[in-house]
Amino acid sequence: MKSPHKLLFVFLMTTSTVMVLSSSNWLTTWMGLEINMLGFIPLMYHKTTPNESETTVKYLVPQSLGSSMFIMGALTSYHSNNMEALMPIAMCLKLGAAPLHFWFPAVMAGLSLAPAFILLTWQKIAPIFAISSMNPSLTSKILPIAGISALWGGIGGLNQTDIRLLLSYSSIAHTGWMLAGTAAPEPVLILYLMTYVMTNTSLFIALLQNSPKTHKQLLPISQKPYESFLLAISILSLGGLPPLTGFVMKLLVLMFTEAKIVTLVPLISGAIMSLYYYLSMTFSPLLSLNKMPVSQIKLMTTTSISFLLSQMVPLSLLFFFF
Repeated sequence: MKSPHKLLFVFLMTTSTVMVLSSSNWLTTWMGLEINMLGFIPLMYHKTTPNESETTVKYLVPQSLGSSMFIMGALTSYHSNNMEALMPIAMCLKLGAAPLHFWFPAVMAGLSLAPAFILLTWQKIAPIFAISSMNPSLTSKILPIAGISALWGGIGGLNQTDIRLLLSYSSIAHTGWMLAGTAAPEPVLILYLMTYVMTNTSLFIALLQNSPKTHKQLLPISQKPYESFLLAISILSLGGLPPLTGFVMKLLVLMFTEAKIVTLVPLISGAIMSLYYYLSMTFSPLLSLNKMPVSQIKLMTTTSISFLLSQMVPLSLLFFFF
């Protein structure tokens, strides 16, 4: 980042997330969420264009509404137990989970790649762990939202070709799995979130190099074949294709979550539908690599082999423990 003041906003965003994770009361959680929002908004101005100003307003309004609902539910819960349900619903609005996702694709479409990556990854940590720290009776009330979110994320991405919109609906689908993970032991949720962040990191590194608009531009012919292959593996892992790491994480959520079959069926159906557009992101570019002369094909490096093993080893570890 060229501007030194952006380091301050990154520091605010980081410390506010830690504040939410370590808070012992709802007031501190609310303060952390507000500071997190205020720290992220200046980072959205990457190129300072009018489109980014409009995108910032589209982000600010639902986030402010979610914060208001959260503090209202926390304050009124002392007098009425029914109002407590506002708190997890407010966090679902902040996460962009369906059917409260109306703001998420529009915001993603107007952001540059760097703030879009932060919105997809870091900005999910505080709300999802705020939900997991709530009473299990409250968490169980939002499990239907997990199924709806996974299903809608799968359906919404089927007719998309824009990379940002594809990643938006992918994030909505993964948010559903994270919400289902809140009803599982905490290590399962942490592993799922870490896997999601790391896979998105490798994907966004490639996006920053090529700046593609559509999925057909994601893996250009001029790129090294093994790099294209590893990027495809990363995308398919994000989609949950067996036997990759993303599949193992979803399998762990299915094994340990306390969600009922009414929630699990939409989760699985949404994962299958979302895998279709993940495959479309990889197949046509990879098939175009056959145009490259054999003389330009090089062997995979040690780093590439290590990355490939990191995507394959978790399945063998799972078989080892069971």
